[in-house]
Amino acid sequence: MINHPVEEKQNFTIIVEKRSLQCKFVSDLFQRNESSSTPAVNYKPCQPEEIMIKAVVIIHDQATLQQTTETLHSMCTRVEVTEVCDSIKTGIAAINALQPDLVILEIQLADGTGFELLNHFQKPDFKIIFISEYAEYAIRAFDYNALGYVLKPIQEQKLIIALNKVMDAIKYEERIQLDHFESELKGLSQVGKVILRTSGEIHSVDISKIIRLNADRSYATFYIDDGRKIIVSRPMKDFEELLLENGFFRPHKSHMINVKKLKYFEKADGGFLVMDDGAKVPVSSRKYDAVIELLESVS
Repeated sequence: MINHPVEEKQNFTIIVEKRSLQCKFVSDLFQRNESSSTPAVNYKPCQPEEIMIKAVVIIHDQATLQQTTETLHSMCTRVEVTEVCDSIKTGIAAINALQPDLVILEIQLADGTGFELLNHFQKPDFKIIFISEYAEYAIRAFDYNALGYVLKPIQEQKLIIALNKVMDAIKYEERIQLDHFESELKGLSQVGKVILRTSGEIHSVDISKIIRLNADRSYATFYIDDGRKIIVSRPMKDFEELLLENGFFRPHKSHMINVKKLKYFEKADGGFLVMDDGAKVPVSSRKYDAVIELLESVS
């Protein structure tokens, strides 16, 4: 069967139009701002709380570069441009050296394409916003998990929408990481650890390494078997349940001891529990007889 020339031309036109519609659809997807927390359509500066990101800008076209950097400096004060490049070679070097959170990347560069640059990174650890004169590359941009695809000439509104998406994505990932970290911290007690916060430090301490602790009003002092003394602004009672479950004993209202760190009991002067560090921990009069009885029962 021989196709008529007119039919072949019509089929070709349909394919081209279909491809063009696909590219436009994908490009439009990049421009949506449905999930952005900052309404960029009103030209509000993209300044989400608690986040500052580093960006490397890799753009060959000077007019586009100037417009992009001016928008970043004036509208997005939480985006720090750490390097500006115009080629694959300089771009790769900047990314490797600076480890940015975001790369704003023009597709047509001085020595190749932005896609070629990204192929040098097996698993890019940065977000990507593409800039191009052509919508046809938008479909391919999806393959690189780009969060933005901005067409030239650049509109501030479109660039800010893309930047807001980057901010939201980074904040979400950091929240997931922090939630996981929090979960791990809460599970420390199950693996025999306790978190001790001082005025300037936060310690993760093996409970088995604690020799003893004593209370002084709203403060508790922990004595660790490596010689450290850690003072926290929390009452000893806050730690009592956890420590009792891990082999501790409270012989006195102001003292707790790790039973495994006990050396011997001294009966003189009301009774003392002598610990591995040489400290003498007093025994309350109400617990004196019970302590002697327990020690004698296991001897």
